[in-house]
Amino acid sequence: MINFLQNQKKRGVVLSTTYYKRPLGVTLRGLFYIIEGAIAIFCGLLLSTTTQYIETYLNRLPQSYEISTLLQILDGGLSYSLIIWLIVAGSAGIIIGIGVLKGKRWAWKITIIQTFLSIATGLIYFSHTNTFPASKLIGTSFQLIMGIVIICYFFQPHIRAYFNRVPTP
Repeated sequence: MINFLQNQKKRGVVLSTTYYKRPLGVTLRGLFYIIEGAIAIFCGLLLSTTTQYIETYLNRLPQSYEISTLLQILDGGLSYSLIIWLIVAGSAGIIIGIGVLKGKRWAWKITIIQTFLSIATGLIYFSHTNTFPASKLIGTSFQLIMGIVIICYFFQPHIRAYFNRVPTP
């Protein structure tokens, strides 16, 4: 290996020996993207194979608004759209997760945008749905806190340096 490096140096090839240590939070966020993506793909594939069985089971239950809405989704084109959406979103999540783990600048930008959208979605959910107030408050609070933590963490100088490939001491 040493001879190879010496030969490359003689030929004028510059080899970078700068190593970038990936921060733990970046590793966790990248792994969460990959896990979320894998779960979404799994759910899309599971839904594509079990839609008819779910419909049969739900038809046996006493009718309520939630069940009739779910049956409308499963019956027809919405089911296929949901399956395609789950598989595409899951694939994107895996790609973004790999980009975060590799320290790609575009993955940093997507993470920031996705986190801001998640916070906005949580606020809209909190203000416009008619669910039980305590569960709405707990879920939205957790979503907001996690979003703010992720954004503050990803804007720290050593995290930005990792994604911008600026050597850190």
